[in-house]
This record gives sequence, structure tokens and C-alpha cells, in this order.
Amino acid sequence: MNVRKILTYVVFLGIGVFLFWMAFSMVDDREALWSDMRSASWGGLIMSFVMGYLAIVSRGLRWVIMLDPLGHKPSSLRTVHAVTFAYFANTFIPRSGELARCAALNQTDDIPVDQLFGTVISERVVDFVILMALTVIAVVANTPAFLGLVAGAELPDTTNVSIGAIAALSALAAVWVKRKALLELPFAQKVVSFLKGVWEGLSSIRQMKKKWTFLFHTFFIWSMYFLMAWVIFKSIDSVASISVPQALFIMVAGGFGMVMPAPGGVGAYHWAVMLGFSALGYAQELGFAVANVIWFTQTAMIIVTGGISYLALMWFRLRKEKASIAMNKD
Repeated sequence: MNVRKILTYVVFLGIGVFLFWMAFSMVDDREALWSDMRSASWGGLIMSFVMGYLAIVSRGLRWVIMLDPLGHKPSSLRTVHAVTFAYFANTFIPRSGELARCAALNQTDDIPVDQLFGTVISERVVDFVILMALTVIAVVANTPAFLGLVAGAELPDTTNVSIGAIAALSALAAVWVKRKALLELPFAQKVVSFLKGVWEGLSSIRQMKKKWTFLFHTFFIWSMYFLMAWVIFKSIDSVASISVPQALFIMVAGGFGMVMPAPGGVGAYHWAVMLGFSALGYAQELGFAVANVIWFTQTAMIIVTGGISYLALMWFRLRKEKASIAMNKD
């Protein structure tokens, strides 16, 4: 890991720790916080652990379906391990998982990284659409809570954003004017070739043969996301009476918290969930307690299963290298 990556990680971790500390500092009754966390049943924690992993397995199987139109038929086992490893990587280096899983499957199944990355982008587009649809449902079902949350928010200064947008548009205009000369450069040709591969990956959704199976996995993944939080809610006495619409509101809030580039969503997830609970009329310490329980459970799941997947991928790669050496000798 080079100095730049280390500094990036430290900055993102600092953001997460700061948000975590800010959320924790807003808790007045620390004893109630610990009491709510300790009240979570082991049954709920285990079920949440398993459901979180089932979502990852389903995501891996869905990826196999997306790769089929491109002429690639990777092992379902290796694909699931690659996706699990991606979550493991994201826990330590934000936004590294997408490339990590593409590199892992490239090394074990020789699938071009650009095509793999294209399918990952397609996957993210689908997940974004689902998240937006769930957000609309959650907001409509909890309109008073949402309006209260918006009323308490402060809009940021848009001056810097406007300046950045103008600069970006100017740079794009300059690139467009000089596009012919730029496309003759070797580096630009490599970029164009990579983007063509990405586009092939993006087009995989339109060419899928198992569209209904793809939709089933998509529904299953998001159902597990909801249920792995729901079982935690039901296992904590103080929040066991939460309704389905309210639980959906919390899940969506947590989902947006995970978008923040903090390792494993630390701090950002806690902050978002605590604000969601507060908007629904619950005590802040309860929201922070529930966020802690869910985050620790899912982080433990990702570290355990991700570590196993990392070792499995190493074994697959070594086995492939030995087979290649043996074949060359023959």
C-alpha cells in the first residue's frame, strides 16, 4: 500500500470516527445506551448475521447471470467468494471493493477486468433504482418524520459547487475540441479500449437469458437487507414495537449513510440511523444503540466471511498457477 492510499484511508477513517464521536456525544443517557445494546438477543444477532451473508451469496449468483451473455461462465463458488471479498475490502478501504472483486475473478477465471467492471456498474445502477424506489415508499409512509428531518437540516453553501461545475464543463469542452489529437495518444487508446469493454459489460443486462432469476435475486438481496435489520429491531425490547414502514425508513436512512466514504460506513451509518430514529420520535440513544448493534453484527459477518473468501481465492489462484505450470511442462 503506497503513501497516497494510506493517507486516503486515514482521511476517510477520520471522517468516520468524527461522525461516530459526534453521534455518541449527542447521547445524554449513556446507561440507557448500554442497556439497549445489551438487550439484543443472541437469536436476533445470529439471524441478522446469516441474512447479511445470504444477501452477499445471492449477489454473487446474480453476477454469474450477468456474465453469461458475455460468454463467460465462472464458477458460482468463486464468484460468491469474489463478491464477499469485495465487502471485506470496502470495510478497510472505501470504494475499493468493486475493483477488488473484478481483479479477484480475473485472476481465477481469466475474465477481462473491463467487462467485469461494466457488469458491476450495471449492478450499481439496478441497486440505485431499487434504493430510490424504496426511498419514495419510505418517505410517503413516514411523511411527518421526513418533513421534520428536512426542517432541521441546513443547506450547504453552493458557491464552491458552482465553481467546480463550471471548471469541469470547461475542461470537458477543451477535451472535446482537441478530441482527435487526444485519441491518437497511446494512453487515450487504452482508455477507449477499456471503456469499450465496460460498455460490453453494461450491455449484459439487455442480453440476459435468465431475467426472472436476476429479478428474483434482486428482490431477495433487498429483502435480506431489510430483514437483517428487522430481526435486530425485534430483538431489542425498546424498539420491538416498530412498524414495517418505520423500519423501512430506518433502512433507507442507513443505506444513504453507507454511501459516505468511511471504512465500513463507520460513523456515517450510525449518524444516519440515529437521525432516522430521532425523526420517528425515538430517543437518540436508542437510535445510536440499534445502529451499533446492526453495524457490529454486519461488520463481524463481513470480516469473518470475507477473510475466509480471501483465503479461498488465494487457494484457487495457486491451484490455477500450479495447473498452468504442469501443463507447460507437458
